[in-house]
Amino acid sequence: MFALASNHRDADAQSTGGDGWVEEPATKSLDVDGAHGRAYLDPASIYRGSDGLVYFNESSDVTRPEDIGKVGLMKDAYDCGKNLKYMCVESGNWRNDTKSTIDAAKDPAYAVYRKYLCGDANAAAEDSADNQKSGAR
Repeated sequence: MFALASNHRDADAQSTGGDGWVEEPATKSLDVDGAHGRAYLDPASIYRGSDGLVYFNESSDVTRPEDIGKVGLMKDAYDCGKNLKYMCVESGNWRNDTKSTIDAAKDPAYAVYRKYLCGDANAAAEDSADNQKSGAR
């Protein structure tokens, strides 16, 4: 668990916001109709739960850098084996709620999740490059 939490600190950030928060590019929000801002994950909050999922705090719908970590705060979980992101895990039956579950393998923030949450930066960079190449054809 410590290795997972300490790995991300040495990695190069994609784009960082206030106090080390990492931008999740083109991230989907639960507030789909009103989402115009950006989302950031807090590397300092990452931990692996006893259920095997990786938990982290996210600040979503951020429109100004000074609001990172202050608006849209929620606790999310990530399943590294299935590449599923679960949003707002502290409320309701989140494991079975399709509205709060994202297939992260198809998400623009996939490389960020794999790098910071799963600790496999090299695989994430290769997947991201492959996805960009296939999208450019």
